[in-house]
Amino acid sequence: MYRCRSCHTAFVWPLPSDAELTAFYQKFHLPTVDGGQYEQVEARMEADFPAKVRLVRSGGRVTRLLDVGCGKGFFVRACREQGIAAEGIDVSETAVKFAKERLGVPAISGRIEDRADELGKFDAVTMWATIEHLPHPVETLRAIRRVLKPDGILHLDTGIGHDWLDRLLPGVVQWYDPPQHLFVFSSEGLKHALRTAGFRVVRFDPCFDRSWFRRQARIGRALLAASGMRLINALSRLATRSEGFTRFPLGNLQSISATPITSPSEA
Repeated sequence: MYRCRSCHTAFVWPLPSDAELTAFYQKFHLPTVDGGQYEQVEARMEADFPAKVRLVRSGGRVTRLLDVGCGKGFFVRACREQGIAAEGIDVSETAVKFAKERLGVPAISGRIEDRADELGKFDAVTMWATIEHLPHPVETLRAIRRVLKPDGILHLDTGIGHDWLDRLLPGVVQWYDPPQHLFVFSSEGLKHALRTAGFRVVRFDPCFDRSWFRRQARIGRALLAASGMRLINALSRLATRSEGFTRFPLGNLQSISATPITSPSEA
């Protein structure tokens, strides 16, 4: 991966082709991938949903929500259980089929860039652990802006690059994992991408702690890593990442909320 000299965001170059990415994501959500460990990732993410639903509600009344990169639709279901008319979109036809047939939630397959005009307007858009997967993240953010109401809000999270942990243990944190992760955003790089796409940042958390247990686990992993876990990380990768999905789970999350810029004075 390369790194921007200005904002220190890391990125893959050259980018995988559209065909390569399509093939990759059709099997991304399968339980057989990486020895079934993606199901463990899904379980950890699902444990965070109550905190994420509270975050969505904190911005005011949300009648209609779109989850971009919805995967199998678990967050869409969590929102709908709380009375929010949520729906999802994902590039994986396999995941969307699961969302519709197994969970019974509304979801469509494809890129939001291609389907924005047919989606209508939303009070809120969420994009959890997704922007790092995108080959053209600013284009996706611009498409999200098109589907948001003028007073709507975007919530997203992603791994943070070039923070103290990344600088202490360069290349060890889990976010550096192409072709799954094409970008590892620094905090300034993520803010710049949002501004370029026409958003104003209204909330930023550079160390997103969604639960007490996750926070303690992350602190513990950082201490172990600083004490010589590089070798264990390398052995773990050799033993478990048959398809390139797994890294030793070390790294901080950043969470950000942004609203569309509607006048030049907001820029």
